[in-house]
Amino acid sequence: MARLGTRQEAILREACRRYLRFHRGSPLTKVWTGLGTATEYAPAVKGGYMARIHDPNRRYLCWWRLTEKGAAIVQEWIDSGLTYQIIEQVG
Repeated sequence: MARLGTRQEAILREACRRYLRFHRGSPLTKVWTGLGTATEYAPAVKGGYMARIHDPNRRYLCWWRLTEKGAAIVQEWIDSGLTYQIIEQVG
């Protein structure tokens, strides 16, 4: 697995939580798994883990999705037994 920075891991954990909570069973790269500003998501975008779903709206929230690279990590976590309940308990 890729070595993630602290912020990248937090963003992907939230993406995993949203996927499991709202989109389980859908393709990981085809659903929204993030909501935030471009600045907030910059570490995950720069790492190639997430991409914007629609055109940017400066200083406003955007919807984000996992890329193939990000989806591979999230799928590995899901396969190892990570659930949204565990993520929500950890906070």
